[in-house]
Amino acid sequence: MTTELDLHAAEVIDGVLVDLAGPIATVTLSRPERLNALALATWARIRDVFSALEAAPDVRVVLVRGSGDKAFAAGADISEFPQLRLSAAAARGYNQTLADALQAIAALSLPVIAVVHGLAIGGGCELAAACDVRIASTDARLGIPIGRLGVILGDVESRAVARLIGPARLKELLFSGRLVDAEEALAIGLVDRVVEPAELEDAVSALVRSIVRSAPTTMRAAKLVTDMYDRPLDEADARTLAKLEQAAYDGPNLKEGVAAFLEKRRPEFGRRSESPPG
Repeated sequence: MTTELDLHAAEVIDGVLVDLAGPIATVTLSRPERLNALALATWARIRDVFSALEAAPDVRVVLVRGSGDKAFAAGADISEFPQLRLSAAAARGYNQTLADALQAIAALSLPVIAVVHGLAIGGGCELAAACDVRIASTDARLGIPIGRLGVILGDVESRAVARLIGPARLKELLFSGRLVDAEEALAIGLVDRVVEPAELEDAVSALVRSIVRSAPTTMRAAKLVTDMYDRPLDEADARTLAKLEQAAYDGPNLKEGVAAFLEKRRPEFGRRSESPPG
């Protein structure tokens, strides 16, 4: 299901700025004065933006980043908790909005890249984990020190992080409350590549170019099949995979790829497949 939303409004709404530039959508967490702390409205906006991106026909890849030079996102906006998360009844609604945002990221059929610098703590770490690939600068610090606060990690957040680092390492991070630096995050699988801060934009741009130059159907299928590695194939997945298979072999992408290979030129792929997954 998609959401009707104006993705072209060049303004910060609820702490989120969306920029569409041809095949690239950039979703920027834009509360630098609060280290991009994630308010409840921010989680809701992230959910709505990612639901709407499914229907953006020209977009091929999505970047998620934080504004300023200090943080990707330094966790939840704790100043809201007295009003919004200080009872079990209130927390249920808050936690569901957070979970819906992470699920919307994971459900998007496009590649989603987290560009991580500075602090990625608590919800910021979970948000990065929900993306498909995490490229981090050497100044990144990640962790989920929720024991100091008293909240608990929800099922969706736990699965997002545990699929990267495994349950035992997640337990160690939760038990210790410590933050890991970029090199340790790379070693345990919490991020996928680490570069110097001055090289971060070039590293991200290189990956984006590779995605945009690749067959759209292949990229969508790559996300789907790799996300299915640890769970049984359900009916919805099977239908989506069958549609992608038909789009790949009966559509224009394969024909263009083979022709370009034989003619020794770069393939020119167009917009995303006309057949959306689902």
